[in-house]
Amino acid sequence: MKKITIARKKKFAGALVPYWIILGDKEAFMQEHGFTGDLCVMADSGYAVPRITVEELDRIGTRINNGQVLELEVPEEIDTLFVSTMDGCLSNRIPVVDGQRMTITTAGGFRKLPYPVIEY
Repeated sequence: MKKITIARKKKFAGALVPYWIILGDKEAFMQEHGFTGDLCVMADSGYAVPRITVEELDRIGTRINNGQVLELEVPEEIDTLFVSTMDGCLSNRIPVVDGQRMTITTAGGFRKLPYPVIEY
């Protein structure tokens, strides 16, 4: 097992919205759930049009809240991870290395939908 540390940076944009850390292949996830592109469509009201349920995200991912730090054990066969919002806006995909520390920040907000970005 690989051990990684993930911190979610405190940000005003998307502060109340949890994110989910999803271990595995992003492209396979997108294909399985019928996603085209990383970001959701924005409704006229300014909110994201959901393309996945919270129940599905809880089943396949690990929830992380604003300002939270998690230590995760990752099986050896998993070599990448990415992050999703509760509506299905996806982050960049990054490689998983034992002992790695990474930070999830939020981009967008106000005029654009907030979406996660992983930095390491």
